[in-house]
Amino acid sequence: MAEKRKREIDDECRQFQEEWSLKYFFIKSGEKALCVICNETVAVMKEYNLRCHHQSKHQEKYVQLEGKVRAEKFSKLQNQLTSQRTLFSKSSNENESLTKASYKVAYVLAKSGKPFTDGEVVKECLLEVAEELCPEKSKQFENVALGANTIARRVADMGENIVTQIAKNASKFRHFSIAMDESLDSCSTSQLLVFIRGVDEDMNITQELASLHSMYGTVTGEDIFNELKKTFADYNLDWTNLSCLTVDGGKNMSGIKKGLVGQVKQMCNEKNIIQPMFLHCIIHQQALCAKYVDISSVLNPVVKMVNLIRSHGLNHRQFRDMLKDTDTESQDLPHYTAVRWLSCEKVLSRVFKLRKEIGDFLESKGKPQPLLSDEEWVWKLAFAADITSHLNFLNLKLQGEQNLVSDLYTHLKAFRSKLVLFLEQVQANNLTHFQQCKVFMAEATAEFPTSFACEIIKDLQLQFQQRFSDLDSKAEEVRLFQNPFEADVASCPDELQLEVIELQANDLLRDKFKIGLVGFYQFLPKEDFPNVKTFASRYLSIFGTTYLCEQTFSRMKYAKNNLRTNLSDDNLRSLLMLGTTNLKPEMSAILASRKQFHHSH
Repeated sequence: MAEKRKREIDDECRQFQEEWSLKYFFIKSGEKALCVICNETVAVMKEYNLRCHHQSKHQEKYVQLEGKVRAEKFSKLQNQLTSQRTLFSKSSNENESLTKASYKVAYVLAKSGKPFTDGEVVKECLLEVAEELCPEKSKQFENVALGANTIARRVADMGENIVTQIAKNASKFRHFSIAMDESLDSCSTSQLLVFIRGVDEDMNITQELASLHSMYGTVTGEDIFNELKKTFADYNLDWTNLSCLTVDGGKNMSGIKKGLVGQVKQMCNEKNIIQPMFLHCIIHQQALCAKYVDISSVLNPVVKMVNLIRSHGLNHRQFRDMLKDTDTESQDLPHYTAVRWLSCEKVLSRVFKLRKEIGDFLESKGKPQPLLSDEEWVWKLAFAADITSHLNFLNLKLQGEQNLVSDLYTHLKAFRSKLVLFLEQVQANNLTHFQQCKVFMAEATAEFPTSFACEIIKDLQLQFQQRFSDLDSKAEEVRLFQNPFEADVASCPDELQLEVIELQANDLLRDKFKIGLVGFYQFLPKEDFPNVKTFASRYLSIFGTTYLCEQTFSRMKYAKNNLRTNLSDDNLRSLLMLGTTNLKPEMSAILASRKQFHHSH
């Protein structure tokens, strides 16, 4: 009997009837009935409930209204309710738009590394523009919240959203690599950057700044390893999926015992995990190759000459005026800075081109430079400028955010081959690829210093051979990853041999190889080539350099300069996250997480 009674109640008709509108001044609002007089709702739409509400609260006042008068009164109350709702909805939408505009301005400021207080300057500019173009909307522009504290909160919200997106992508990684470096900020706080590059099942690459760790105590290999473990925990990363760890050459990073590399190796041994590949930043290694080549007999006198001119304001101004008067192509001398790897070639080349002007100027100051008239030394200067020019060209090729390790290794192999050619040509007194030497050859009477040039080239060959031995040990795998169609099947890992044979026999896939390496491996059917795709995902994820770290440190020094030393670690982290990310903050998700929108005063 209880079940029958329940069915009767459920089947009862409780649809809103149009006649109830004039009878009881109710309208339908969603699944409820709404009184247009007092705006109260009745949950169960039964005539008895509506009648009781009207009789108990409004009968005495509205009982005398009948016919047309009653209909007009109902229509008026209904229109008032609709207008009120529209006003509230419009106000809510306007507040949401104002908040969204505030977030977008904060995003632009963060991407540019600008101070939070610049939001107030932006607002002043907006008000001036509105006053000229649309004065009637000045009030709306004035309501956009762009105060310093508001911008800081907006940046923090967007930074958290980026972290959430990275964590979501990281949960899908089949392989990933880490690039790390640390540097001091303007407050002498050691800031540790951790970049992650991961590849998912569909061979999509995610490359982002995973974390920034501010370290106030010691910065030993163990300290850095502990911070790295925090990053792994934050993103729920699995050590078994780590393909490569790329670091700079500091002992606390690359030390094989107490450094970060040693700590990771020890952890892998304890957990019985296959060790990842360890790489010393290729760009840093290339710069060290150049640094350890002895050109001090040329560089030291050049630096001394430049300092004689640049270190005194009057000398510098007079020298620039002299260059302008003589219509010289170069109008100044650059400084040499050891930490700026490209500056060596620039200063050597500029001194070679301006050697006559520099000699005349310093002689007029009572500081003659006899080396500038010594043809043997000028020959060495010209050759040093040329060889460092070739090194700079390689350095620039190694730079970039999206370079694959196979591309970087290709550039290194090409430069090694160039050194072989250079050595053969220099020994034959052929200066085809040395531009400054070719220029000086037209006026020189002294012979080219072949022994000096050969010694430098041989030193470079030795340095490149020793410093890139870790990559050379992976040469066959890199070659297989770079072009599986030209690989020697017999030298491939056992688990790849049969799939590589199938791959090389497939003409359609050979055609698809032309679209690019990443696109090719994304197109490769995973059901037919699971092992090849696994192998490729590991190499796609590898960082060959810490270029992103160096680039971000430059951004950090701009964002946290001597005028912004009070910038908190959290705010700095959010700024760098937004400044380096390839992702976009999800504005809809950020706004949805806010309980209400309001103006900031």
